[in-house]
Amino acid sequence: MADVDNTPVMEETFETTEEPVNMEGAAGGAKFLDPETGEPMYKWPVDEKHRCKVLKPWRFDRPHHRAFFYAWSSFFCAFFGWFALSPLLVNIGKFSPDIGISEKEDRVTSNIIGVAGTILMRFIIGPVADRWGPRWAQAGVLCIFSIPAYLVGTAQNFAMFCTARFFIGMLGGTFVVTQYWTSIMFAKNIVGSANATSAGWGNLGGGVTNALMPQFVNLMEAFGLDYNMAWRVAMVIPATFTLVIGILLFFFADDCPDGNYRFLIMSGQKHATNPWVSFGRAALNPRSWVLHLTYATCFGVELVMNGNLASYFQTSFGLDEGTAGLIAALFGLMNLFARSLGGITSDFGSSRWGMTGRLIVFFLTEIMEGLMLLTFSRMTVLGAAIPMLILFSIFVQMAEGATFGVVPFVDPRYTGGISGIVGAGGNVGAVLLNLIIRNVSPTSDAFLYLSFVVLGVSFFVLLLIWPFKIEDSMDGPEQPAKVIVEESDEEVAEVRVSDASE
Repeated sequence: MADVDNTPVMEETFETTEEPVNMEGAAGGAKFLDPETGEPMYKWPVDEKHRCKVLKPWRFDRPHHRAFFYAWSSFFCAFFGWFALSPLLVNIGKFSPDIGISEKEDRVTSNIIGVAGTILMRFIIGPVADRWGPRWAQAGVLCIFSIPAYLVGTAQNFAMFCTARFFIGMLGGTFVVTQYWTSIMFAKNIVGSANATSAGWGNLGGGVTNALMPQFVNLMEAFGLDYNMAWRVAMVIPATFTLVIGILLFFFADDCPDGNYRFLIMSGQKHATNPWVSFGRAALNPRSWVLHLTYATCFGVELVMNGNLASYFQTSFGLDEGTAGLIAALFGLMNLFARSLGGITSDFGSSRWGMTGRLIVFFLTEIMEGLMLLTFSRMTVLGAAIPMLILFSIFVQMAEGATFGVVPFVDPRYTGGISGIVGAGGNVGAVLLNLIIRNVSPTSDAFLYLSFVVLGVSFFVLLLIWPFKIEDSMDGPEQPAKVIVEESDEEVAEVRVSDASE
């Protein structure tokens, strides 16, 4: 039986005669209160749940856009640290023989271990965010698992190296919190774009780390370190980014539009969710597992590429580490716009054809991803491989954006748990698909087989049209809110939210 939402129906009006009072910290977060009524005020139009109806990524306003900033930037830093070692593996194998990754099989094994750690964290962190809020969840993961990123430089053998990579992989759990955070901050009309953009800009860290980590190692060598020591010292850089962003978001962001979970629960404004119930409800929903499977063949493929592309261009095209890293970075850099494009296209499909439109966009992007990967795998000339890599990457990221254009609608009460299951699918896919890379030679043939898997799994999207139909609602029947907006000199609106019964 569905939970009854006892939240009063809210009416939104506009008033400029009084300046809002900044009550930062009064309710566990930045909340602007009307000086006369004491009701919360927001800079941009919101729905009845106080979720923002517009996305302005360049803004830093509390609560919505500051949460958006920290959602994507924290995932970016996590991704940067998570894959910082991948573009260095070939040379680590050459200059640090004690690590024992000189062979392709050993490098791929370490990549598998690096993404396997994330699976457990993604299952756990969604219900944790449901219960304690995205700030605690995100800051906890970033600060705790920056420690193995610092310590990996002390590894003296393969076991120590892979153990550190396993725990560094826990940083990938930040993705679930990122998607959960933007889902509760932005309204139905824009949530697909918000989710896709935050995740896409976060995933951009995978491309940046491929480009920058070899340069950081070169910098350490310029200071007189040999390669064996240079890569170890260079790992301090992504570890520090990860730690600092975790501390900042905890103190300067908000869990939800109304403040922080701790204070809302203490004041009786929010019910404390049992994390086990959240996970159980999500796990019993078959739609969660369909999306888990399909996400394995888009984000899972991205993780495979992030871990193997630099090595692939070095061994297959004879490039040096720096050049191969820059070319491999092109794959991740498409996140700058492509994942957002998937979310925007999903929102457009919804505006025209409802949930069916979102699912059609999802299906087509998955099909195109498979076809582009198939074509890329057949490229033997670098000049042809690079543009095909870019096209392939665009459709991978669009498929990911389209996936999380659907997730908030599966069961809005347990979005954290569902995001965790779906997000874990990417890492399960990465582990299983990396086994193909490990056991099939040459790597180009392994990519070909991956494309067949992607094309086959894409048809599972149709199950979400029938029999596991998803309703096009984040709250049940929606009650339209009245919004009266005027523009100030800065062309921004302050929206006062008051009880409709008044």
